[in-house]
Amino acid sequence: MLSILALTIKKTITLFVLMGPVSMIPVFLAATEGFDLRSKGRFARTIGLSVTVALLVATFLGMPILGLLGVSLGAMQVGGGVIVLLLAIAMVLGKESTFKGSPSIANEDGVQEAAIVPLAVPLLAGPAAFSYVMGNSAWHTSADLIHVVVPILIVGIVCWITFYMACQAEKKIRQSTLDVIQRVGGFILAAMAIEMMATGLRGLFPMLAPA
Repeated sequence: MLSILALTIKKTITLFVLMGPVSMIPVFLAATEGFDLRSKGRFARTIGLSVTVALLVATFLGMPILGLLGVSLGAMQVGGGVIVLLLAIAMVLGKESTFKGSPSIANEDGVQEAAIVPLAVPLLAGPAAFSYVMGNSAWHTSADLIHVVVPILIVGIVCWITFYMACQAEKKIRQSTLDVIQRVGGFILAAMAIEMMATGLRGLFPMLAPA
C-alpha cells in the first residue's frame, strides 16, 4: 500500500509540473476578459472537468485510438505546438480574442467551448501530459487503478482551484499589470510551443536527435 501511495504522489507531482496550471493563469485571464465573476467561476470549473475527462480518455483509450488512426505521438506534439504558438503570438500582440475566433460571451455554452479549446486542450492537457498518462496507464489489479486514476483527479481539482483563485485575485490587480502578465505569459508560451514542436519533430525524424 505504501508503494502505491508513493507512486500516486510521484505521478501527481509529475503530471502537475507537465501541465503547469499556474503558468496558464495569464491565458485564463485573457480568455475570461469581459466575463463576470460567476461566469469566470464556471469557466474555471469547466477547465478542471475538461482536463480530467481528456486525461482519463487518453489513459484508457489513447494508444488504441492513435494506433487506429495511424497518428504518432510526435505528430500530436507538433500539431499541439503549432496551436500553442499561435495563441502565444496572439497574446503578445493583444489579439487573443481574434485567435479564439469569436468574442467572449458570458453564457454556459461559450464558457464550455472556450475552456476545451485551446485552454484545457492542448495548453493544459497537451501532448506532454497525454504522452505521460498513456505511457503510465498499465494496470493489472484494481489497486493499480489508484495510481493510474487518482493523480488525474487530483490535478483536475487543482486546476479548478488555481483558476478560481485567479478569478478572486484579478479584481485586486490593475489592468496595466494584467496586460504585462499577459504579454510575459505569451513569451513563455511561445518558448513552450517551440520546445513541444522540437520534441515532436525529433520523434518523427530520429535523425534530428543529437548523437
